[in-house]
Amino acid sequence: MINQVKLSKYFQGYKYFNGRDNGRDTRKTLNLDKVDENKESITFFFEKGLVGMNVSFFLGLFGKTISNCGVEDFKKRYNFEYEDPDENKKLFDKDIEYGIDTVLSEITPENLIHRLQGK
Repeated sequence: MINQVKLSKYFQGYKYFNGRDNGRDTRKTLNLDKVDENKESITFFFEKGLVGMNVSFFLGLFGKTISNCGVEDFKKRYNFEYEDPDENKKLFDKDIEYGIDTVLSEITPENLIHRLQGK
């Protein structure tokens, strides 16, 4: 299992992560469905110079986890660390919170049933 992920490894030269397809592809590469199934924890590490992610990328990467496992489980198991917290933590935290709010606004009846059942 991958304990720490540096997204810059998958997107060399990027300072801002975007695109739902990029998020989905990264989710598959990291096998996050298995991480969720096994209730494993994972840390995403953001290096100095990175400035954020758009909501589409966030939804592709993390939306399924939040929809299926719930916000509390996501916040408990998915951790975010920063090489330079003064520089990029505030930017990423804002993007993460906006992404969570967007996922919650997109919850479907099926997702709600999964969340209530703890799946």
